[in-house]
Amino acid sequence: MPRSVLLFAVVVLVAGPALAQPATPGLTKWPFDEITLANGAVFQGLILDENPAEVRFQTVRRPPGKPTFTLTTKFARQDIAAVKRLADADRAVLKERLAELDPDGSGERKRMESLELTPAVWLGKPAAGKRYDSDYFALVSDAPEEVTRRAAVRLEQIYTAFARFLPPTVADARPTVIMLAPDVEVYKLLLAPLGQTGLLNEAVYDPRSNLIVCGNELRRLGDELQIAKVHHSQQVVALDRYEEGVRRLYRKPELDRHLEPIARERRRVWAADRANGTKFDAATARLFAVLYHESFHAYAAGFVYPPLTPEQVRAGKGTGELPRWLNEGLAQVFETAVVEAGELRAEHADRARLDQVKDRLRQKNGGGLVPLSDLLTSGRETFLAHHANEKAVADRAYLTCWALAHDLTFDRRLIGTAKFKRYLTAVNTGADPRAAFEDLVGQPLAAFEKDWHTYLTKLQPNGTVPK
Repeated sequence: MPRSVLLFAVVVLVAGPALAQPATPGLTKWPFDEITLANGAVFQGLILDENPAEVRFQTVRRPPGKPTFTLTTKFARQDIAAVKRLADADRAVLKERLAELDPDGSGERKRMESLELTPAVWLGKPAAGKRYDSDYFALVSDAPEEVTRRAAVRLEQIYTAFARFLPPTVADARPTVIMLAPDVEVYKLLLAPLGQTGLLNEAVYDPRSNLIVCGNELRRLGDELQIAKVHHSQQVVALDRYEEGVRRLYRKPELDRHLEPIARERRRVWAADRANGTKFDAATARLFAVLYHESFHAYAAGFVYPPLTPEQVRAGKGTGELPRWLNEGLAQVFETAVVEAGELRAEHADRARLDQVKDRLRQKNGGGLVPLSDLLTSGRETFLAHHANEKAVADRAYLTCWALAHDLTFDRRLIGTAKFKRYLTAVNTGADPRAAFEDLVGQPLAAFEKDWHTYLTKLQPNGTVPK
């Protein structure tokens, strides 16, 4: 029997009731059964089965900013003080959502293996790259196949979640082409036609060509991951053959004694696969953050809020595009979102950004946030950096619009409402952006800004604000 399990070396990259309201990101509440014990402890989850002696229960926890955690346990009847059971319809909803979770990564692996990749032109060379086509995007890359497949699956997940958050309104929208460069030099070559070779950003979305270009050091990581995948596949094949021979030679109960070490070895291989997936996630965290960021820009512009002329907006053909500050703010909110069961969970406040915001509000670092009177009229160039001094200005603007988008989305819950549509219509037909924002939030700008700063000083990383 094979005994070794390979872990690839990590490359460190620089870089209650059912829903009664629209599914705002991070605010989706799953329906749960609830068990209260005699000692006062309360557990939420799903009753799997029960009898007069005990209840078998799947506890479900959804910590902010982290994947859903489940644990199956049993409660003795004498320890239970009360049970709240779901209605049949809510129970079906919960079962469906739990079935969509992928705690061991096996679901992602199956989706990766089932993807159809086709040869693609890459830097002018026929069939030098691989392409994956989706309803919302087309991914093109010459990164190792393992990386390309994983990126395609993650992008499918994030676009599906975007569509639940902001349903498409454009019937004939064109999928965005996403070019994923496996190293910095290739990234620069891909940026050349856009005239952006000196760009410091790790990814860029060009709305004119409906193109996202993203670059990161992926080649070595992908090669190592591919080696590990092949090695583990060979181990599984060897285990299957060994088990087949054992089953021909032995009968129960002797058979069980020989099958147990085979099962143990399989678990070791699967555990190594999961560990590799975890290390891949850590090494590519920045990559997927920028991909999610730029993908939100592309999705919003192509499928929900396309740019329109003032005349088209007045004629009722749509609201027009998101203002740049809000587009950048929402894109940052979704950089750190947890994507699971087809949902975006972004209820937490990114700790690093929140700490920076609080430092600026205390005048510790950089002289405060951008004044709202300036932010609301800012354009695309505010968020691009070609030199170090420009990057400092852009970073401050990014931080401010993230903080404002978080407030409007989670505290005031204005995104996607009728008032929000009126705001977009106003700014895209020539209204004063400041006056339109005051109408959106129902306050004079100065009063809102004061309340907003107070909210930010109290905001906790888990998304709550203590009373």
